[in-house]
Amino acid sequence: MEALLTPKLDYVFKKLFTLDVDLLIDLINSVLTLIENNQIISIDIKNPEILPDHIKEKYIVLDIKAYDNLGNHYDIEMQASKYLYYPKRSTYYLSKLFASQLKSGENYQLLEPVIGIHFLDYIVYPRYPDYSYCFELRDYNHPELKYSDDLSLYIFELPKVSSKKKTNVLPKNKSKQIEWLNFLNNAHEGGSAMQKAYYTNPMVHRAFDLLSQISADEQTRKEAEFREMAIRNKIFELNAAEEEGIKKGRKEGRKEGREEGRLEEILNGISLGLDLKFGKSGLKLLPEISKIKQFKTLLDIHNGIRSSDSVEQLRQIYTIRQTP
Repeated sequence: MEALLTPKLDYVFKKLFTLDVDLLIDLINSVLTLIENNQIISIDIKNPEILPDHIKEKYIVLDIKAYDNLGNHYDIEMQASKYLYYPKRSTYYLSKLFASQLKSGENYQLLEPVIGIHFLDYIVYPRYPDYSYCFELRDYNHPELKYSDDLSLYIFELPKVSSKKKTNVLPKNKSKQIEWLNFLNNAHEGGSAMQKAYYTNPMVHRAFDLLSQISADEQTRKEAEFREMAIRNKIFELNAAEEEGIKKGRKEGRKEGREEGRLEEILNGISLGLDLKFGKSGLKLLPEISKIKQFKTLLDIHNGIRSSDSVEQLRQIYTIRQTP
């Protein structure tokens, strides 16, 4: 028996949860830990098709867009690799999904909440132990004051989910959440009876059975390989572009760094690195970074740009103020 395909590959994830809508319903109810009298009971998938061109295209996101019986709209994504400007892209698509509900001239009261559920096979916030986060529109000074329920984004960092966590000691809704996250993390390692015995949720068992069927299909396995190759190519191109930006920064820094020596050189490299990776939001850090006179600190920041996943992470790690 061939190994199961991994549901952490967006192509497999979408195929699995669009072939059996009941699995998608249970996944959403479980990961959002919705209580029984507030759970969704039906859902319609707006984009179930996976076009051949999408499988081989490096920059197509195979997300799931759906809406439920309560009127909520969902953007459900599986991301196996880090994505440049991911916060901007996710915010853009959530906002676009929210705005697309209305036709010209329709009343704003027709707008329904949009909920993003994004599973990431990498860590965005290494300084925090949590594996899940919920971002909403709230007041900065009074976090308990929510502006509206119209936009929210749930992020699950799969590498932080421990497979050793005992689900039998957790509340029922939290136990189901952990089981689904462990399924996404570990299902590709096999669907043996011993492995499935770990899971108490019958819907996860059902997901194993469907994943086995999908994995046994030769055409599906070929398409999954094509998709993995496309993603690897995307990662290679992004890394190459980032490395080129750093080299360019060093080169220009050397040209213009005669008066200030190495400080000016590294500042130019930082400027280009921030612009390449974070755009305008990254460049807002420059006024404060320019005040730093210690070459070692500047070099650490320069090297940290590449490993940081967001401006906020970079700013917090090196305690950099951000100019409004």
